[in-house]
Amino acid sequence: MNSRRFLLTALLALAAIPCAQAATDEDNLLALIQSDKPVGERAAACRRLKPIGTVKSVPALAALLTDEELSHSARYALETMPFPEAGAALRAALDKATGKTKAGIIDSLGERRDKEALPALTKLVGDADPLVASSAAVALGRIGGSEAVEALRATAGLSSRAPNTVGQADRGTTFRLAVADALLLCAEQLLAAGDKKAASAIYQEATDPKEKPHVRVAGFRGLILAAGDQAPSAVGTALTGTDRAAQMAALQLARDIPGQEATKAFAALLNGGKLTPKNQVALIEALNQRGDPAAASAILAICATAGLSSREPGTVGQADRGTAVRIAALQTLGTLGDASAVPVLADSAIAKGAEQEAARDSLLRLKGAPIREAILAYLPNAAPDVQMELVRALGARRDAQAVPALLKMLETQGENSPARLALIRSLGMLSDEKSIGVLIGLLVQAKADAEREEAEKAMVSICGRAKRPETCAPAILAAMKGADVQTRCSLLRVAGRAGGPDALKELRAAVGDKEPAIQDAAIRTLADAGGIDAAPDLLQVAKEAPNAAHRVLALRGYWRLVGLAGDRPTEERLKMCETGLAAAQRPDEKKLGMAELAKVSSLAALQLAESLSKDQAIQAEAETASVRIAAALGGSNPAESKAALRRIMAATKNADVRTEAGKALDGMDRFVGFITTWSYAGPYRIPGKECSELFGIPAGPEKQGEKVAWKPLAPPADPSLFWQADLSNLTGGDHCLMYLETRVFSPKEQRVRLEIGTDDGVKLWINGTLVHSNNAIRGLKAGDDRAQATLKEGWNDFFVKISQHTLGCGACIRIRAADGSTIEGLRFDGGGPAAPAGTR
Repeated sequence: MNSRRFLLTALLALAAIPCAQAATDEDNLLALIQSDKPVGERAAACRRLKPIGTVKSVPALAALLTDEELSHSARYALETMPFPEAGAALRAALDKATGKTKAGIIDSLGERRDKEALPALTKLVGDADPLVASSAAVALGRIGGSEAVEALRATAGLSSRAPNTVGQADRGTTFRLAVADALLLCAEQLLAAGDKKAASAIYQEATDPKEKPHVRVAGFRGLILAAGDQAPSAVGTALTGTDRAAQMAALQLARDIPGQEATKAFAALLNGGKLTPKNQVALIEALNQRGDPAAASAILAICATAGLSSREPGTVGQADRGTAVRIAALQTLGTLGDASAVPVLADSAIAKGAEQEAARDSLLRLKGAPIREAILAYLPNAAPDVQMELVRALGARRDAQAVPALLKMLETQGENSPARLALIRSLGMLSDEKSIGVLIGLLVQAKADAEREEAEKAMVSICGRAKRPETCAPAILAAMKGADVQTRCSLLRVAGRAGGPDALKELRAAVGDKEPAIQDAAIRTLADAGGIDAAPDLLQVAKEAPNAAHRVLALRGYWRLVGLAGDRPTEERLKMCETGLAAAQRPDEKKLGMAELAKVSSLAALQLAESLSKDQAIQAEAETASVRIAAALGGSNPAESKAALRRIMAATKNADVRTEAGKALDGMDRFVGFITTWSYAGPYRIPGKECSELFGIPAGPEKQGEKVAWKPLAPPADPSLFWQADLSNLTGGDHCLMYLETRVFSPKEQRVRLEIGTDDGVKLWINGTLVHSNNAIRGLKAGDDRAQATLKEGWNDFFVKISQHTLGCGACIRIRAADGSTIEGLRFDGGGPAAPAGTR
């Protein structure tokens, strides 16, 4: 018992702590309010009293209600305080305040729904100041009740029970609208309280033709809502009438009135012949927003109706109006329709323009497994052009389960028929490697170019989606034996996109084929789709082919492969650039080569780029490449980089190049110590895991025994940003992990300060030891984080994990001495894994 009593006492004591603290805070705030502190501090104190103020705050706040600078803050606090003293203070201030201050106090009384203020507000509705009068009217509307209604009616001249003290014309439009809005607020409260008769009387007055359109719409809306169970019928009456305000109110409520019976009532209006086309379209859109399938049959009837009513006069013809209704109905079928909508949508999909687009889109959006069966059931007996649309829909729906039925139907189609071509196209969208044999047969047997081309495209599509496309190559290559030239060309192109050593061997042989068409197909396929192993073949064609067009195609394909060789060693990529540039004859090909050379960070690449700047045809590109390479080498070879940038600035006649070189030089001085050479791995994703969760999960390089493909990170395109490791274009989306590694040479063992910026979270290991971790979501900013570490003499392994949220991704790491000074002799090398998995 004693222990329970002790526990209860302790809990009560703990509960008293917040109360005691709130009382202390209130006293401090009151002291501040009553002091001579600046207005801003006192206003802030008033606002802070709003959630904690007690009845003892009322006098101090009341004293400020007539102060023009502090009245707003004081009444902001008072208007939500649940004490009658707060309301009394606001009412008492009415006689002392004027203008905007008085209008504000009136607003607060309205917010409090202060019925005791009704007599004062009734008088103020007749005030000579329009702002005060309008505020009083709105406040009466918020308070509501019969007394407020009578006061508003009397002042607005809507009732003869009370004389106007100020003429209606003198009050102005703003005041009259305030009164109208206030009466509508009163009606809304009456309707919520169940007094439909009183509410309807106000709503009826609001529909007077003399009122503004928005007031009349609100009036009609209220009348419909007040009709209760008869509201759907009231909507129908309004829509089939001629009053536009009533129609607008009805269309708004056609979306909102709940229940399936309401849906059926609204849908029945569509085909009754009493709605204008404009209202038909609007009602169809409202039914679409309701999302109730109970309207589907009425929508379907519209789509199947050829003749549509047109009561609405105007410059647009009946056919155009009917089309608008039909398009709206077709669009809505995609939301509300079921399998029964398939025939109508398919028949409509052969139309032209917007009607065709609507039907096609709805065929795509129809939901549920029965849709496939409905399409397949309608397909055999449909007209040829409708069949084509149905097959197209199956492909667009990516419904792979339809493949067996499509293959069976293909057997019944005549050669080169539109439906046959559509079937082949859809098979390319839906099939996998298992269907490659069927498509090979179609291609080999095709007698028309159109069918052969569709089969080729379908096979390329399948190979592009396959996990191991090279497995398709043997069957494709086998079919080439004995085939005619055109078929061999098609199969060769497909095999090239499937890839693999067998396909490459066949392409190499075909480059020397006696048939010009075979040669052309092989060279184009190597250039467009060949893998990195095809680079020597393309280079040979670029040097030796007798056909100039083939030489150009081959060299462009070669530069494409150089761009794909970003994960190869620096020396290999440089050699590829050297041999490609040596083979290039035309300036355009040389410029492509300069773009790739600019991505190679080595002194030899810098020397090559500088030497090529003497070629007038590519001078600008060579100088730009030189600046970019020099900037990227600023960390590993600062002296050589600066010397090269100074030479470029002195020699160039290009103002842009001179500016970029100057920015890079300036950056080397301002951003000295930033690591500029990196390799990267990633992205790594885990389904269902976002950035902050991924941060703590090991992936890729962090896992023991995991095979990791490290790739050199290209320097930024802007040389002045050389100090950033930009990964934005490598993540392939959001919420993933990226890894960076490099080696840092230190001339001696020393304690260093690390200034780290990342987008987003970061972990940093040095020589296998975690030295910094921050699970952040942020943009890249240099020096956001700081850490301490010790570098050993010689090479040190740096390994970085970055968790990416959205948008950008990257890092920047600066190394300084422990006292913040620059360290001489640092060098960077991002050419290999920083540390084996399991040591981090």
